[in-house]
Amino acid sequence: MENIKILKGFKPRLAGMPDISVIQAEAPETIAVPAMDIPYIRPRLLVKENDLVKTGTPLFCDKRNNCIVYTSPGTGIVKQIVFGKRRRLKEVVIALDKKDDFIRFETLPRDSINTIPKSKIVKLLQEGGLWQSFREFPFKDTAGENRRPPMIIVSLNGNDPFSPHPEVVLENNKDYFEFGIKLLKRFSEQIIITSRKSSLEKLNKFKNHITHIVPDFYPAWDPGVVLYYLKKFPAENHSWCISVQHLILVAKFLLTGIYPVKRIITVTRPNNKKPHVVTRQGAPVKDLVGSLDDNLFITTGRFNGRAVGRESHMGFFENTLALIPDNQKEVLFGFIQPGLTKPTASRTFLSCLTRAPKTLDCNLHGEERACINCGYCTNICPNDLAPSFIMKALSSDDIEDALSYGLLDCCRCGLCSYACPSKIELTEILSHGMDAHYKDKE
Repeated sequence: MENIKILKGFKPRLAGMPDISVIQAEAPETIAVPAMDIPYIRPRLLVKENDLVKTGTPLFCDKRNNCIVYTSPGTGIVKQIVFGKRRRLKEVVIALDKKDDFIRFETLPRDSINTIPKSKIVKLLQEGGLWQSFREFPFKDTAGENRRPPMIIVSLNGNDPFSPHPEVVLENNKDYFEFGIKLLKRFSEQIIITSRKSSLEKLNKFKNHITHIVPDFYPAWDPGVVLYYLKKFPAENHSWCISVQHLILVAKFLLTGIYPVKRIITVTRPNNKKPHVVTRQGAPVKDLVGSLDDNLFITTGRFNGRAVGRESHMGFFENTLALIPDNQKEVLFGFIQPGLTKPTASRTFLSCLTRAPKTLDCNLHGEERACINCGYCTNICPNDLAPSFIMKALSSDDIEDALSYGLLDCCRCGLCSYACPSKIELTEILSHGMDAHYKDKE
């Protein structure tokens, strides 16, 4: 077990950490498969409204590779197909029946995983709608089926500080987890399994599988950050990653032959109990958040999540809902207040001297203005980038300069936008730059 020394990131403690208790959510009336959280997808619908679907029925595929399908996590009737601007598919909504009718897929023998042709494993996962669980760097697009990655990174912690605790995810799933590791070794010789330092004490049964320990501050456990500190050769820029929850789902699917529909998520909101929730993939947001004040903003991650409304549904890759206070009122004489409870990246407030948990809100505390070259984005970037330099290169359409400054090493953690005193959406600008470069390469 190795320690990865990462010195930058968001270090203040946050209030609202979920406990490790677990509750079972009520069965939803509808579920959906959104396309909004899937990077670079060009969806082609395979169903229409009022069609009957079983659990495991393909709903849409990716035009770039028709073998990559997204399947129904429930049995019922296609209630609605929601489109956004320019008829971009947003989600396929299904009205659920009371009983699941599963499509049965071929199963793999547990003790023969090392002898089964890799092409057969890939085909099964593609047909079952789980191959896209494997993401390929540097863009985190769906992994190429014909490539052998230099390494595969498995993060036991999610993309958010309050993502589901690995102890809860792994409970009663040790056999599936170990089978998943054997499966990964069919694709790569180097398997990296990372855990936050604070999670170790509750993972005694899995310590033999953990290869690297990372600090507790965000986003040290992000696979993009882990890759940045471990890679030694340019070829390793095309490594893969997969979350531990998806790895378990892949193992369950291959061993049982049915599409696994249960997911563990966390829902965090101010002044409320914060247990882990067992629900169905694609559950409605309104069922998970319950009653909602007008001044709460719903997102799937505090720093880098997607904004969702009460009428939307959880995506394929999403396991966190954060309800953040959104009170944009100005604070009277705020510039002279000590700010004992306010998180700060620049040590503007006295809260930097205390270890008391801080509460984040959506208040910008100012308006957007020109970059002042303060360097706060560089000081907080976990991958040692200079986001302001990359932003200026992209603004002048100089993609070569942006690449030379390390654009493709950006893990899109959102910290540069959080720390910027000029309120520039640096993460969004860098993300658009990466997306544009990806599309130019296609």
